[in-house]
Amino acid sequence: MLCTTHAHADQLVSQLGFEQLGWMAMGFGSRMPDTPIVVTWPNDDGSITLSQRQAPAHIMPTVVDDPAQTATLEWDNSILATNSTSIAFTLPLPTASLNSVPLIWAYSTQRPSSSAVDAALVQHDNMGTFTIDLTQPMNALPTGTAAATGTSTQVVGPTPTGRPSNSGNAGPDVVLSASQRNIRTHGILMSVGFLVLLPLGVFIARFSRTIPFLKDKWFTAHWFVQFVLSGPIIFAGWALGYQFAGNVHFQDNHTRAGLALLILYLIQLAWGTIIHFFKPARKPLPPLAAAATTPDADPEKHLRLPTEQSVASHLHSSASSEAHTTTAGVHSTMGLTSQGRTAMARPSARDVMVPAITGRPPQNYGHAILGLAIIALAFYNVHEGYDTEWPKVFGTPVSRVAFLRSLRAWWISWVVVRASLYSG
Repeated sequence: MLCTTHAHADQLVSQLGFEQLGWMAMGFGSRMPDTPIVVTWPNDDGSITLSQRQAPAHIMPTVVDDPAQTATLEWDNSILATNSTSIAFTLPLPTASLNSVPLIWAYSTQRPSSSAVDAALVQHDNMGTFTIDLTQPMNALPTGTAAATGTSTQVVGPTPTGRPSNSGNAGPDVVLSASQRNIRTHGILMSVGFLVLLPLGVFIARFSRTIPFLKDKWFTAHWFVQFVLSGPIIFAGWALGYQFAGNVHFQDNHTRAGLALLILYLIQLAWGTIIHFFKPARKPLPPLAAAATTPDADPEKHLRLPTEQSVASHLHSSASSEAHTTTAGVHSTMGLTSQGRTAMARPSARDVMVPAITGRPPQNYGHAILGLAIIALAFYNVHEGYDTEWPKVFGTPVSRVAFLRSLRAWWISWVVVRASLYSG
């Protein structure tokens, strides 16, 4: 790649050159969103298309019909050859300071389908950013970084510092830029929050109730992990991603899923709080008198409760047995003897039988299901982030970013480990 940019009179002259070119672009700003971009490409008939575009986010830029500064193709300085393509254009100088002009660049080896200025662009193979000083003399900087003579400044050399010039999956690992390091932090925080801490809270709620010294403290531990530990990490990671997106948000699956995860997480926190601290009173069940006369009634499934009639009948029977004896000269077993008192404490088979209340309320199961759905969506979105979003935004594949390779390996192993732990 050859990139030449210099100031001449009141014009900024830029020249981009590649050995194998589909299209190439230069933008006048520090990041893609809302930055004026000049896209050029050669056509089969020997012509060159120059298209001025802009994008509100990290999506394909569209044509700007009336740009603030109009670029002009420089035919005399452009070269179209079999093994080398160089396209030059001029643009009015920026009104801002010339000692630190931020620029972005991108290219693809796949040519657009037509010569129209609004032709669809295949996603770039590589991209990067750099800053040039249009006022510094040529001998002040080493060759390949920036150079100038009088009013001219030139940038000549390979790809700008920190980014490789070769495309595709082969090649050395890239050196991450500041924005890429921020997104790396975003990915780490969201992975830890949603895929490590939230599952840990689920395991605490699921298994700690069976451990004697934890069964009375499980909710405190569950709440601490799900909110106190996870909350700040999730909010910080989400804020980094939101800030990086610029002025336009939620344009693709990854960012929309990220918004859904944050909303569902907040709902889950509120739901868990309501379930634990605002438990509705249970309504008494109506008596099932018929069950009392069923000889095969299962005593394990029912609680026998004495009715008012059975208590009154018992008291009447007790009073009668104080005044009369049986023919054998002994008190009735329903008398006020110790045996009688025991009989009075135990309801008879004719007492009403009420079904016992077992199981958990439906809202508890809903809370658990939503928690598992959040974790599943988080697994999907982390995969979407490193496998699709990063290559689309930064133009580098997973194979050339050490952090992404590590994240992919961890993601695959953690899916297996978590599934094994929860199903065990």
